[in-house]
Amino acid sequence: MLNLAVAEVIAQAIPVLTLAGVETPRLDAQLLLLWTLKCRREDLVREPERVLTDRELLIYEKAVALRAERRPLPYLTGEAWFYGREFKINRAVLIPRPETEMLVEAALEICRAAAAPALADIGTGSGCLAVTLASELPTSRVWATDLSADALKLAKKNVVRYALEERVTLLCGDLLAPLPPELRCDVIVSNPPYITEVEMSTLQPEVRDYEPRLALSGDGDASGTDGTALHRRLLTETPAHLKPGAWLLLEVGLGQAEIVADAARDAGYREVAIREDMAGIGRVVISRWAS
Repeated sequence: MLNLAVAEVIAQAIPVLTLAGVETPRLDAQLLLLWTLKCRREDLVREPERVLTDRELLIYEKAVALRAERRPLPYLTGEAWFYGREFKINRAVLIPRPETEMLVEAALEICRAAAAPALADIGTGSGCLAVTLASELPTSRVWATDLSADALKLAKKNVVRYALEERVTLLCGDLLAPLPPELRCDVIVSNPPYITEVEMSTLQPEVRDYEPRLALSGDGDASGTDGTALHRRLLTETPAHLKPGAWLLLEVGLGQAEIVADAARDAGYREVAIREDMAGIGRVVISRWAS
């Protein structure tokens, strides 16, 4: 096989990824090489003339070919970063998004001063929210639910990775149904499925063709015609597991924030607020259960 150096293989990968429509071809080419060589970015900068072994070159070329098919990078590397931590990822779960870190920030603002806060993460997927909250709030307990048993298997690996088995409880079932009946939380967070069937066809191939439909739009048409059906269910069912004055934090999609905020007010929540992401899109609806 050819004796190709770091700089050369990256240069060859970039046009392949560009032609495939990958948005960040140079970055993806570099990240795939970091994964292949099990090294850091500074190593590539320091050794641009390092020659890949035949095996390394074979692995890298295969990874680039799969990325050119628009397979998401985290599904190739098996890892994704969220709130400064690395999480195991596979196709049973959504890839963590930066926008979802807004749920963490809001929850931390509420719970920082609490002695031993109780939290629940509904639809935990990879467990990134549950693990992050438990890590950032060392006196907390977190209950995390998901309808997918495969997702919970992965979430368990992430819980074990950060040695949180004693404080994060994983439960399989629909939304809040698996929670202990007596559980009352200070904060409940959720990033429920909110993509409508109509929107599915407009998504990027990385999302539409690879990420789990159950996590995107729910079971069947669970998200409803406007994508907020599960948010409405959560607004109705969550009070049974909230302490008086406790909070519900919901991630929403484009154009859904005002709809969900109005539904929260109608359901009896108070101090309802919308937080926007970096693009100016209403992304998190915060509401307080006052009863």
